[in-house]
Parts: sequence; C-alpha cells; structure tokens
Amino acid sequence: MKGNLTDMGIGIVTGGLSGVAFWSAVLPLDVAKTIIQTAPDKSSTRNPFAVLNSIYSRAGLKGCYTGFGPTILRAFPANAAAIVSWELALKMLGINRD
Repeated sequence: MKGNLTDMGIGIVTGGLSGVAFWSAVLPLDVAKTIIQTAPDKSSTRNPFAVLNSIYSRAGLKGCYTGFGPTILRAFPANAAAIVSWELALKMLGINRD
C-alpha cells in the first residue's frame, strides 16, 4: 500500500508541475488567441504574433501573462488528476510499463 501512495504522490507532483510548465510556456499564445476570438472588429489582425507584439508594446511582458494566477491555480490540480487517473487506469487494465 505504501508503494501505491508513493506512486500517487509522485504522479500528483509531476503532473502538477508539468501543467504549470506547459501553461507558463504557452499562456502568451493563449492570451493572443483570446483577444483574436473576442475582437469586436472582425477585420482586425488574426496573426497571434502581431497581437502579442501589440500587447508587449502596450503592457510589457506582464500583459502577455494576463490571467497567469488563475491559470496556474487550475493547471496544477487538473494535470495532477490527469496523470494519477492515467496511471490508475493502466494499473486497473493490467498494463505494466516497467
């Protein structure tokens, strides 16, 4: 039983940290995507890099990471649960990855 709890703890930490790392890398593109999707003027640029350049010019790096706190608060538990669920499903199906 102790080994299962250790495996679950490792899954929680690695899954959570991988989610944080992922969103730290792609959040600026997600911010640009959101701006493109919600733009009232449909003729505005649809180039995410042009949108990011505009954000960076106006608000700096901080503007590119708008919503970082809530995203990270969601990313850690969601990805931790996904990894633990995946590992549990493999065990329940009898799939050995060693």
